[in-house]
Amino acid sequence: MLKMRKIHPTRSLLIWPSLPIDIYFRSNSDWKPFPLDQDNCRLYSLARHAICNSCHALGLKSGDIILVPAYHHGSEVEALIEAGLQIRYYEVKENLEPDPEELQSLMSSGVRALYIIHYLGFPQDAAYWRQWCDDREIMLVEDAAQAFLATHNGKPVGSFGHMGLFCLYKTYGLPDGGAVIANVPLAPPSGQPKSGVWRAFKRHINWIASRRSELGIIHIMLKPIQTKLNRSWNRLNKRTHIEFEVGDASSPPSSMTRYLLPKILDEQTAHRRRENYRFLLRHLGDMVPPPFAFLPEGASPFAFPLEVVEPREFLARLRLRGVNGLLFWINPHPSLPVADFPRSKSLREGVLALPVHQELTLENLLQIVDAVKEARASSTVQVVSAG
Repeated sequence: MLKMRKIHPTRSLLIWPSLPIDIYFRSNSDWKPFPLDQDNCRLYSLARHAICNSCHALGLKSGDIILVPAYHHGSEVEALIEAGLQIRYYEVKENLEPDPEELQSLMSSGVRALYIIHYLGFPQDAAYWRQWCDDREIMLVEDAAQAFLATHNGKPVGSFGHMGLFCLYKTYGLPDGGAVIANVPLAPPSGQPKSGVWRAFKRHINWIASRRSELGIIHIMLKPIQTKLNRSWNRLNKRTHIEFEVGDASSPPSSMTRYLLPKILDEQTAHRRRENYRFLLRHLGDMVPPPFAFLPEGASPFAFPLEVVEPREFLARLRLRGVNGLLFWINPHPSLPVADFPRSKSLREGVLALPVHQELTLENLLQIVDAVKEARASSTVQVVSAG
């Protein structure tokens, strides 16, 4: 049980990238990264909306089978199910890639696609998996939701598959935004955009709280209250799996996202994320799980992972020091037989994620390092990884 309750007066740091308050005074960027530079790129409010629409456009029909990793968020699975597909799960190897032999054992006449995920912005060998799919005449779906701006051997992640999916708001402090590119023409979303003003305002607050300890400590105190209220509201409305809900698949990105996106795009974003990751890796590398202990040059890290035995206790100690991490994908989709996939289960229960985004300052990075070391020294939590 957590004994220490003192909140340290400090800045508040979140996983999600914050939104600088000077963004409205910036000029539009001339730089358009993949897939935004492609004519057949389509933008939705969320990537899960893109999944629903793209599956139909690619000719995937009700009853078709798609091979999906057991280590997943759950919203992508729900979107595939809503598109009418049947899910057949596979386990990930230690490097988080599929096992070709296991995939082969799962093949049947009804299998139409393979779904791979570029975890935490670390690129998988998508070229190999595209060839694997071509040899079997099935489609490759690349989930680059956490890997916008990442590359593999100099080629953009998400460009190898028949479909590539991206979450823009996981890289930039936007209210929403999911991008998709496919090798068939896609119709634009037909719904009406929301304003996105409230979400943009919250991202601005997060930015200020990461720089001003006066607001940071208020942010730290109010965040758990907000989380509890949201959970109570969801239980009251019987929304037990709200994180998986697809919603209106015709939703376009919000008006604020459309306005802010060309202003916030920056060619240095992936570089700064890599530099932040390397900084944390130098100081905390003995706690990083093996798949993420080495940073590939083309990666665009979404978060910095740590592996401990009791991550909930560890996260609670970090929050008191202003570092708001999360248990990475702790809840799988309800359709997953969890016990059948022990490696995925172990990853869910032991890996937590910390901020690494481009808006972090050197002071923020030092705060993360100090918070982790202090939490580690003052708790009974055991470190799993050893570099």
